[in-house]
Amino acid sequence: MEPRKEAPLPEYYPQKEYTLLPFSAIQNPIPNYPIYIDPASQNPNSDQNFQNVEKAKRHRRGKNEINDRNYRCPDCDKCYLSGPALTTHRKTKHGYGINGEKRARGRPKKECLNENICNNNPQNKFIFFFGEEHRKLSEDQEIINSDIIKQYITTIFKQCKESLFNDIESVEKYDFYNFIEENWDKEEPDLIQECYSSGMDGINTKIQTYNIDCAFFLYLKEFYKFINEKYFWFMLKFIILFRECLNQSKKNIISKNEENKAFCQLYSAEIIPEMCNEFLLDFMEPYDYYGLNKDELIELIQHFCYWLNIKQYTQFQLSLINGK
Repeated sequence: MEPRKEAPLPEYYPQKEYTLLPFSAIQNPIPNYPIYIDPASQNPNSDQNFQNVEKAKRHRRGKNEINDRNYRCPDCDKCYLSGPALTTHRKTKHGYGINGEKRARGRPKKECLNENICNNNPQNKFIFFFGEEHRKLSEDQEIINSDIIKQYITTIFKQCKESLFNDIESVEKYDFYNFIEENWDKEEPDLIQECYSSGMDGINTKIQTYNIDCAFFLYLKEFYKFINEKYFWFMLKFIILFRECLNQSKKNIISKNEENKAFCQLYSAEIIPEMCNEFLLDFMEPYDYYGLNKDELIELIQHFCYWLNIKQYTQFQLSLINGK
């Protein structure tokens, strides 16, 4: 059988020397088209062939490759084919940074008494509110006593005398100071009395219950053993300011025969949640919140109103807009 004649190269082929393969070397030849192989690929000493071999060798090295794993992890003894692969492993598995320093993984946890405080459950926030690190009483601190409370009230009275207590001569004539001094050390003070209560229908009726001063007092009395002195100061100042806000904004509804008493002595705590916005925006904001932290103040107001509702001192619940 005569050998097949060499066909002329098409114009679009590069001008190189090619070797024609016989059809017997091809399993599925394409009819009427010659098949060419670059001679350089057949030469093992060719530079181009050397580069292709190295490229192919690198391409074939996968994660299941056993040989040439010269990069060992010092933390878990795993071996890798390259330095970048080892670096990625140490960053993702062992928490090392760019400079090889150990770093914490993920977002730092908020220090709290219980992890449930970090969710949006109001009941959990209420229960563990005073377990927060900046609020809770540490082991080396003493519980607040009546002398410290009177000292704190005296200091707050002097700080706010010009803006709030200008018509009161001294702290000894301040009615809330005397109320605290009289009842704080009593185990079971008799605080229930006849006072006005504004129900859901808006009608004021006289009932036997705790007035607003008693609600403030009982709130302090229930939680003072669990908080440090710094946060007790914050809470006490909030209560005194909130009390004066109520007394000033509602004094026009007091009848003439009861003008010698403050609003917080005559009315129940039913109205307190409705007054929170007025307290923050109209009473506190113009005076830069009297030195209190705004965010912490809002947290404390939420806790106080939730406590009022649980104790059934009010039927109203505090509603927040956009969580603020």
